[in-house]
Amino acid sequence: MTTLAEPVAGEGQTLIAVEAAALNPVELRVASGRMPGASVPYVPGLEGVGSVVESSSFPAGARVRFENHLPGFGRDGSLRELALADDGDVVGLPNAIGSAEAAGVGVIGITAELAYRLAVMEVGARVAVLGATGGVGHLAVQLAAARGASEVVAVGRHQPGLEWLETHGATATVNLSETNDLSAALQEAAGGPLDVVVDPLWGEPAMGAIEALAEGGRLVTVGNTAGTDVGLPLQAMRKARSAVLGLSSGWAPMPEKLDAFNFVLNQMSSGQVELNYALESLDAIADAWQRQESFPHVKLVISLD
Repeated sequence: MTTLAEPVAGEGQTLIAVEAAALNPVELRVASGRMPGASVPYVPGLEGVGSVVESSSFPAGARVRFENHLPGFGRDGSLRELALADDGDVVGLPNAIGSAEAAGVGVIGITAELAYRLAVMEVGARVAVLGATGGVGHLAVQLAAARGASEVVAVGRHQPGLEWLETHGATATVNLSETNDLSAALQEAAGGPLDVVVDPLWGEPAMGAIEALAEGGRLVTVGNTAGTDVGLPLQAMRKARSAVLGLSSGWAPMPEKLDAFNFVLNQMSSGQVELNYALESLDAIADAWQRQESFPHVKLVISLD
């Protein structure tokens, strides 16, 4: 066991008493060595919510959400009682949003919203979300509806999660376990070819979705949990003049991320978006960590309050 010294706020930093921190798949990849270069010991936790202890930019006691540069690469994260963040990576929170919800909606909400901005989604668009019962996916479905999509097709394998989405923005669902022709199933569910696809999966599901794209349609890939070894359906892409766009919110400029986060918070405040999450205590972190590795179909948030 290693005991780390309490952090001290330096110039341009905010010291935060952490109340809640979300788990994200990238943290498991770092901890397991699947992202070489991390140095131990370090405190994991990419994002969190708490109250300001000391800062030159925020008053003491202010409720804030913060995001750390990837912990393990020279920085500690949010899974501790006191955490540091650069002032520019901290944003104030409205009282109407609870700490657990604000912590859990951060990275996944930012990713989903930035995907629609990258795709230049228009009102009335036909939208499909692959991996819709996952963290990014379940918010992407709701954000598509909030942004005025005419059709929102939720795609996944977890039937209870798909049923939850039927009352949270999805106009139709497609269970990947029950279809052999995803392109046809998507177009039938959407009432025609798709304008925008948000894709945390890649692999074969993405290839089927590309074949369902409308003229000038865009697929935004934000993950690759279904694999990377694929053959792009080039004939379909050329015929439709469609595009595949890549996005990693971790590399997006912080001002863009903060603006996207505030947009998602506004949708939550107005009741357009709901976070599907499970709150666990810090004492249960080992079980929560293992659960995160197994695709929990809800956002896992750790309470430190």
